[in-house]
Amino acid sequence: MKSMSDIDDKKLKQSIRKAKVKSILKIIGVVLIIFIIVSLLNILIGLNLSKKQYEKNDAYVKLSIPNGYISESNTIIGFLGGTGTYKIAKNMNGKPVILEDKNSSFGILPPINYSVLNGGGYHIASQWPVSFWENGYKKMLFFHPELQYKEYKNDLADIEKIPDGKLIEMAISFDKPYKVTDLSIIQKKLEPANVTWMWLNEFTDKKMQEYQYEIDNYDSKANGVSESETIGLPLTMAHNGFTYNPYTQGYDEIVDTLNKSSLPEHKALYDKIISNGKTKIEDAEILGVIVHGTKSELKQLIDNPLIKASSIEVIVDPLYIGEKR
Repeated sequence: MKSMSDIDDKKLKQSIRKAKVKSILKIIGVVLIIFIIVSLLNILIGLNLSKKQYEKNDAYVKLSIPNGYISESNTIIGFLGGTGTYKIAKNMNGKPVILEDKNSSFGILPPINYSVLNGGGYHIASQWPVSFWENGYKKMLFFHPELQYKEYKNDLADIEKIPDGKLIEMAISFDKPYKVTDLSIIQKKLEPANVTWMWLNEFTDKKMQEYQYEIDNYDSKANGVSESETIGLPLTMAHNGFTYNPYTQGYDEIVDTLNKSSLPEHKALYDKIISNGKTKIEDAEILGVIVHGTKSELKQLIDNPLIKASSIEVIVDPLYIGEKR
């Protein structure tokens, strides 16, 4: 027979074993609870950071790409950060044209983001520089009417080289600044082309000085205002010219977007606008526009006295908008 001491030892071992199991289960439970709490907090933080990054990306696109918008955005949330991809598109006759796929990273500990872009360009001496989006479309060039350039880009002169039946997007720089209140008159003078965007006269003094320096010191074909440096309003909200409310709403959105942008030049322009006061519709000036039209429609703009310079960007088939040329 077993002695009482043997029975007590067995009970003691069982108690110790049960205590160990309970302790392990308790630790596992605590770890799981902590893991769930940390994971939820990480997701909430990640979503908040992702939203802020999207706002920055959206601000960049709206301010830097006339008629541009983000057509698709995807985000992968990691630990206290994440990565995302988004597509930059333009609206051509109601259909999206994808210009470029972009990557972005965000967070307190953003992951390393490695990407290879196929966009680029070239500049040959005595020729106008050419810049491309990743998907092969050209970028537009503008010319400020209050600056005297040695030469002006004139893509209208080469429009015969474009195949018939294509839908064309073209930037037009005016011979002088015009009032926003004269937009309906301007639209009629540019018919049958469809005006889709207007370039507003919003620049810092520093930026204007930089442009003047480039004109004075650089090759005559190395000047101009890139589309990423223009600020403007889409005209989808108005058919017969801007009224007070649409302009005010659109302009206020621009100012708000400038404040959201992470680019220093946008912050500088925002500070100038806030310091000087927002431009009222009766004082707002248009420096140029973007038009859409077919080859035959745009040919009718040749020798138009409003047009000082012209720069073609997107050329697509009206039925198959995704096709590049």
